[in-house]
Amino acid sequence: MKNQITDMQVQKNHPSRLSIFLDGNFYCGVSEEVAIKHQLKKGTTIDENELKELLHDEELSNAKKYVYTILARRMYSSSEIRKKLKEQGYTDEIIDNVILMMEGYGYLNDKTFAEEWIQSRRQNNPKGKIVLKRELTQKGIEGDIIEEVFNQSFDESQQSEIALDMARRKSRSYRNDDPISARRKLQGYLIRRGFDFETVRNVVDKVLSEH
Repeated sequence: MKNQITDMQVQKNHPSRLSIFLDGNFYCGVSEEVAIKHQLKKGTTIDENELKELLHDEELSNAKKYVYTILARRMYSSSEIRKKLKEQGYTDEIIDNVILMMEGYGYLNDKTFAEEWIQSRRQNNPKGKIVLKRELTQKGIEGDIIEEVFNQSFDESQQSEIALDMARRKSRSYRNDDPISARRKLQGYLIRRGFDFETVRNVVDKVLSEH
């Protein structure tokens, strides 16, 4: 069955969108991008399959715009974008297409995300390798990408320096404690922050020897 586009009107509140009327009745709103792609114009006839394709492309366009909006605020992993699109009610097929597009454009890159996450933590909220790996896993970054990033960009000596600086500052809170208690508290603090036991032991030994 074919329908005829009897009118196309620019929406008042959304000038970049058009209201489509079929056989005198409002059918749907579409973006200019989709209208141009489907060569929509008044008087054109359109069948059921073409309408399905039109609605599919409109949903895809809306999903892309949503992703552009949230990526403008900060970087996201592919897994996070997938979760957000699901929460918006998009189908798996639309989600897969959008993620593939964004990865192709370079807007989504889990390796770059992992590198920037580590760098941000290093500058603003220092944590050890164990916690950083756990955080990236929770962000949906695959294990092989995490290992690759840590092998390429993670500086163990810098981690020791960060742990040492944190321990020195934290040790001020324990200056009235006996050495055994201070050691236990410092070790617990650094382990909770994600530093491995060998780094913790060396750092705590150094800090306590300074006092």
